Amino acid sequence: MLGPRNYNRSVTDLGAWNSEYIELIANDAGRSLMGSHQENWFYRSLSESRDRGAVWRIIGNQLVLSRIGSIGEDGAFEYRGGDACNGHRDWISDLVWLDHADYDCETGEGSVGVEFAGTGVASGGTNESIAWAEDNIRPTVAENAELQWHERYYRGYFELHINAKELKAQCFGTATVPSRNPWDLPLTSFTVTAGANKLNRPVAGGRVEAGVLKNGETRHANVTLSTETGDWGVIGFERQIITPPVV
Repeated sequence: MLGPRNYNRSVTDLGAWNSEYIELIANDAGRSLMGSHQENWFYRSLSESRDRGAVWRIIGNQLVLSRIGSIGEDGAFEYRGGDACNGHRDWISDLVWLDHADYDCETGEGSVGVEFAGTGVASGGTNESIAWAEDNIRPTVAENAELQWHERYYRGYFELHINAKELKAQCFGTATVPSRNPWDLPLTSFTVTAGANKLNRPVAGGRVEAGVLKNGETRHANVTLSTETGDWGVIGFERQIITPPVV
């Protein structure tokens, strides 16, 4: 697990009085996100796991590593802030070594890993419709070659099921509600074959419950599991913020 938010981190943008200063030093090679001690530990751990023949190397991190941006009016690609901590979205990407290796988004060739960036399970929402949420993110998926799935409507979590041959990541969504509820909605599932360093194609089997899949379709079945009773039912989350029924 990495701790780039609170361990020996260089000065960062506080969104107020120091923003202009941070812009001036943004590309200074002397700045560090993790600090020298943590960086040395991280690189040493990666080298040791490689040398002993580890099948998987799984890194827990607080920040999205993948490039996220949009194409500006001048046609140039513009990066978005990579240090947002609002917990509002799922980002599933092939992890690409930019400017060092060619990448084919259709096959995943050129990827050096896979990134599963999930939401904060208890973070707030915008209370917009699911149609609005998906229309809002569609351009982002189209303009970022590595980004294979993006979802911003549900909050939720991932389960990683790992064996020597493959890793399967199952994503579950919940609605933002004013009280606790037992409903978990399976959103999608991704598979990574050991040694492939990329998402298996077709990504998510070509279909997801919600969000936008780069090469696939979205079908809103709304078949939801009650983790309290073990029963399945069609709940239908028309809005992010819902009121549980009285029982």
